[in-house]
Amino acid sequence: MNSTGARLTAFYRRLPPSAIPILFIVLLVLAGNAMYVLRLANNDPISWTAGISHSLCRIKCGRPAIDPNLGFITQSLGHQAAIDILHGHFPWWNYYQGLGQPLAGEMQSAALFPLTLLFALSSGLVWFHVSLEVIAGVSTYFLARRLSLPVVVATAGGMVFALDGTFAWLGNAVLNPVAFLPMLLLGVEMIFDSASSSTKRGWYVAAIALALSIYAGFPEVAYVDALFCGVWAIVRLFSLPRERRLRALRRLGLGGVMGVVLALPALVPFADFLKVGFIGSHTAAVSGIEHLPTASLAMFFDPYVYGTIFFDPNVATSWGGIGGYFGASVCVLALVGLFGPRLRSMRVFLALWTVAGLAGALNFLHAREVWNLIPLVNATSFPRYVMPSCEMAVVVLAVLGLNDFVTSTRAKRLFTTSTVFMVLAVLWLAYSARSLNRGVVMSHTTHVVFIGLGLLPFIALALFLILGRFTKARVTPLLIAIVLVGESLVLFFVPTAQSPKVINVDYAPIHYLQAHQGQERFLDFAVLYPNWGTEFGINSLSAIDLPFPKAFKNFIEEDLYPGLTPGNQFVIKGGITGIEAQEHELLGHFQAYENASVRYLLVPSSVVLLPALTKLGVKQVFRDSLATIYLLPHTRSFFSTSSSSCAVTSTNDNVATVDCAKPGATLLRTELSMTGWKATVNGKSVPITTIDGVYQQVTLPEGFSTVRYSFMPPHERYALLLGFLGGLFLIGSFVNERVPFVSRRRRPPEL
Repeated sequence: MNSTGARLTAFYRRLPPSAIPILFIVLLVLAGNAMYVLRLANNDPISWTAGISHSLCRIKCGRPAIDPNLGFITQSLGHQAAIDILHGHFPWWNYYQGLGQPLAGEMQSAALFPLTLLFALSSGLVWFHVSLEVIAGVSTYFLARRLSLPVVVATAGGMVFALDGTFAWLGNAVLNPVAFLPMLLLGVEMIFDSASSSTKRGWYVAAIALALSIYAGFPEVAYVDALFCGVWAIVRLFSLPRERRLRALRRLGLGGVMGVVLALPALVPFADFLKVGFIGSHTAAVSGIEHLPTASLAMFFDPYVYGTIFFDPNVATSWGGIGGYFGASVCVLALVGLFGPRLRSMRVFLALWTVAGLAGALNFLHAREVWNLIPLVNATSFPRYVMPSCEMAVVVLAVLGLNDFVTSTRAKRLFTTSTVFMVLAVLWLAYSARSLNRGVVMSHTTHVVFIGLGLLPFIALALFLILGRFTKARVTPLLIAIVLVGESLVLFFVPTAQSPKVINVDYAPIHYLQAHQGQERFLDFAVLYPNWGTEFGINSLSAIDLPFPKAFKNFIEEDLYPGLTPGNQFVIKGGITGIEAQEHELLGHFQAYENASVRYLLVPSSVVLLPALTKLGVKQVFRDSLATIYLLPHTRSFFSTSSSSCAVTSTNDNVATVDCAKPGATLLRTELSMTGWKATVNGKSVPITTIDGVYQQVTLPEGFSTVRYSFMPPHERYALLLGFLGGLFLIGSFVNERVPFVSRRRRPPEL
């Protein structure tokens, strides 16, 4: 062996045993995202969540994800949070959305989540999702190893969960906490494994995983996942000897409490925002009864039985509420795993959770009503948010089944039976879906692709049937794992292939607004959709979010657009009809818009502005083939005074310099007034008065003065302090456990 080979061999031997499995998981995740990583496709959600771009597609551009909040919130607000942090500012407030509103308290932006910093990169969304998928896969691998499963089996499990249906389909912040579900389960298992030791406590991983799942930005998913982990822990607790249960229970409690304490800097702003936020449209839409139509059942096992995301308009409701899928091959192995003897109670729990989750999502036998007995579940979009935990349950059952196949003759026989059962089930589901697929218009090429997608589960099951004939071959379990992972990879890859090759954003109107808008706002007419102004640092009166400031909602309904629904958005939609309706509302409430510091209108160039608006003094200042910008004549400045004797200058949203010849004047700031805002005049704190239900006003002294504003969630200082102390406690406990530093006095020798 030459010296190079010897060095490579020595290097390989120094690698930890988990290095190669982790490498395989990372490579698979990169393969699933290869279209984006290799820049063969562009995943920028602006192509389908705004009207300011043109796309070049392969066969036909489709939706690469279900939820448009991927663009409205995850990308745009995540980018702003990253920029704030990199400029040394806490991301407490977003000035560019509506009249301004909380950023960290909004929660879905994941403003305080460490991985959100990736959004500062031009391809940050790709690497953000890749990072989450790798964390999910690696954590699942270690969870499977903790359950005493072989390396190959654990690696396959990690690969499958890294590319699960939630990661493949949703795109928005719903998927963020999913990465930490297997990590939380791993922490629970570590606690049980250490229950025999008085020194090794093992609760740190559980605490960190719980905290990160909350920081990740979607508390409903984190909550449902925590319920799943809680029941898992209860089931596993009874597998311990009685004398160890109390110690394990204490450590479970400590891990849970410390996880919440560490997450207080994210939870407290959210709680403060909820006090003044509107979520009525959310709870009204959910109200404990929302469920998927029965036709959705086929999508869990044959994900593209209705084509790609939103391809078939007949099942739009299903796409709007579903949260992921399983796949056919993983379900075969999960059926095998259900009947294995080891970890019997856990297998039964996993199967029951999956069945109950599906029943609740589809409301079979009114199962949703039973789920609603659990606190807060009735206020969640349950069909979507329960799916990650169901996918986790199925993957764990599947890896247990794959391991059983290796060790049990009974499992080998059951493998073929389960495959035949799944073939029949998928055939029946595909046949049932035919009626909803009729009448969908498609080209010949699209029809061929459609047929190919429908065949995917049958190809995997056919390979399983073939492999079931060679159960005695040593290589068969590996080939089964390859088919399992291969199907997951292809299913995951399909939405990425829907992304456009090239996205051409029309930056000209954006650059115009950046150069001329100043501190004032623009009103969008379906060109740069809500919150996208945040991405480019330009103030937009349009907004969509949840929670939504209740004061702004009321202001919209009373002064800007009476009757606009739902109440958590100010969005122009509905094509030309929606644009014309907004024009008439602008005409009817013209002064209210100008008083809200709206300076520009951003309108599609194909739209002819109402002549009545032109008569009011609205004039064109920019035009290209896609967008036209109009200037309003008498826009109120972001900072204005009540007296003509005062002169105001400002280059910063938070600072104004005022010179008043007479006392008694006031300074009006058209930023949303909310608890947490503070103002100082020449360094002295002054009260902020709320004007028109939304704006901020302070009293000015005579002469020259500098007015400064700052925002921090009302109770955030205490949250930061407690979170910091919790972090110190966790680090100190970990160091105390890992570093054997004990000072002992020697006893004098006995006489």
